[in-house]
Amino acid sequence: YEDLGQLCSDPRARAAVLADMDAVGSEAELRGFEFAKAVTLVPEPFAVENGLLTPTFKIKRPQAKAYFAKAISDMYAELSASDPSLRKTS
Repeated sequence: YEDLGQLCSDPRARAAVLADMDAVGSEAELRGFEFAKAVTLVPEPFAVENGLLTPTFKIKRPQAKAYFAKAISDMYAELSASDPSLRKTS
């Protein structure tokens, strides 16, 4: 990869991260609904400068929700295309 953006947009990277998360979840004996069904990788770190963190490095949840709204919507759309029972209701 020439840059982090290319890595983040590669479906194989997303699948690898999700597989690692599944392995950790299985080891922790999580129940099915506790497992992530999709993941989005972004090249930009959470930072005070982009409005996602407070000066004490806590996540600004409303801003993060707005910042990632399209990515979240896209993940639900991708999942619902393969499994209609996973459609987001709100």
